[in-house]
Amino acid sequence: MKTCLYLCKKIFFFLVFLWCINSCVYGQHQVLKVPDSLKENTYIDLYNKYKKHISDTARSTLYLNTFLSKATNENNSINKALALNELSYYADNKRDKLALIKQSLSESNRVDSIHSIPAYNNLGLYYQDYYEYGNALEQYLKVVSLAQKGNDNVYEGIALNNIAKLRTAIGDYDEALILYKRGYELKKKQGDISEETIVITSLELAESYRYNKKYDSASYYYDEVIALVKEKYPYVLSTAKINEGINKYYKGDYKQAQQLLEEGISLINLNSSYYLKYYIRAQFYLAKMSESLDKERSISYYQRIDSLLTKVAIVIPEVRETYEFLEFNYEKNNDYVGQLYAINKLLKFDSITTARKINTSYKINTEFDTPELLRSKEVLIEKLESKNHNLNLNFILLLIGMVITLIGIVMQYRRHKIYKKRFEKLLDTLNNKTIEISNIEVEKVSRNLNIDPEIISSILNKLQAFELKNDFLKKTITITSLAKKLSTNTKYLSNVINTYKGKTFVQYINDLRIEYILQELKVNPKLHHYTILSIAKEASFNSVNSFTTAFRKKTGISPSYYIKNLKSKQKDDI
Repeated sequence: MKTCLYLCKKIFFFLVFLWCINSCVYGQHQVLKVPDSLKENTYIDLYNKYKKHISDTARSTLYLNTFLSKATNENNSINKALALNELSYYADNKRDKLALIKQSLSESNRVDSIHSIPAYNNLGLYYQDYYEYGNALEQYLKVVSLAQKGNDNVYEGIALNNIAKLRTAIGDYDEALILYKRGYELKKKQGDISEETIVITSLELAESYRYNKKYDSASYYYDEVIALVKEKYPYVLSTAKINEGINKYYKGDYKQAQQLLEEGISLINLNSSYYLKYYIRAQFYLAKMSESLDKERSISYYQRIDSLLTKVAIVIPEVRETYEFLEFNYEKNNDYVGQLYAINKLLKFDSITTARKINTSYKINTEFDTPELLRSKEVLIEKLESKNHNLNLNFILLLIGMVITLIGIVMQYRRHKIYKKRFEKLLDTLNNKTIEISNIEVEKVSRNLNIDPEIISSILNKLQAFELKNDFLKKTITITSLAKKLSTNTKYLSNVINTYKGKTFVQYINDLRIEYILQELKVNPKLHHYTILSIAKEASFNSVNSFTTAFRKKTGISPSYYIKNLKSKQKDDI
């Protein structure tokens, strides 16, 4: 009797469990009553209607659920997988979305894993939306592998684009652009590339060019497809306008930038975390344009951005300056609680973005870059073997080795000559530099910066004094502390340094420190006996790596090469 009751309980709870799963996955379409007008539609008819009304949730889910009902009745796993995967885009919450994607994978893998490509890609996008970049990369690599197996250039290109998005998210903009271009070429190889694919890829390329500061190229790709977007693909119109609005901002066309950003905001779907990120970016650039014209409005933009970032718990590196602005504003108004809040936000912002960059860079390097190099090597070896099967491979490899060695010797010689010229040029230009301020230039540039000319002249004069006193050697110097010292704000200081020094604040400080240590090494031979770490500390750098990187960037040569040649020159002079 007890055994019977026990079995009944197990069956009951199992049935309840199945009902919960079924409700989660199929709840959206179980209650659906398929209209008689759709019952006789083919899969192609239903799918085309869904694509036509993709931005209309009610109609698109109606067509998808009808598609799924038809596939379920016919026990067609491939079409069930397709419908479930597409329905996941309309899921109300994270749990339901993941359940639909996994159900899609289950259905497609019953037939052949090659049919799981769209669902694996969607699963990668799901993880990426929630910043699980490692899991996202894992899915994209599955897509690449399966697409190569099935000679599907389009989906291989899509996967490369998605890996490019991961690279963009951690700031590897140049590597991301290479992948976007490669993905585009792969899609074109397919031959029957769709118009929609061209449109989406062009917009992705435009965005990547913008991140690489190639603003004209970004506008070119945007202009190429925007008419088609408006006519046929309105679901990407909001992000297209926002991206080009940001692009126009960097090109200095603020009026057009504001118009495009506001149009993009008016079209955006705030229920999607993907589109919400673009909404926040648009708010950020509208805030930046409002700073000099309407400060109160700018503050309200920044506070709205903070509210959204806090509410949805997302971090967008591009909008970090929000908290710098708020911190300065709170400080100015003696709001110490608000200032502490903004500082804590900045610290959290930086810790999260740094951790993501380190973890994701390592995973991409080990799981994508290295296998790609090995694959390229294998392909090259196969080509060599097929073209030169009558030749001795060892002889070819030996010959290649000799050529590489010869090239190395030539490059080493050329590098030595280049470094020697750089060294000589450094010695010729190591004179103290002074800042000469042209009133005409200040007035001309001030109009572009929307800053009073007198303020610009004041900042430049104070920067000159700052440089002459070697105050840049203070290890605690930050743009906030320097702005406070110069009686200005971080925005004005940053714009003046960017415009008149042609570099960012960090580059400006690093270059001043390198110029200082170059002169010290030249006039003080005792420093030649110091370790590189000790010399780095003399220049106020915290590590050998940061010092060497800044030194190479400024001079084009290494610190050790500079010191070695200084010693040699001094011996010759004696």
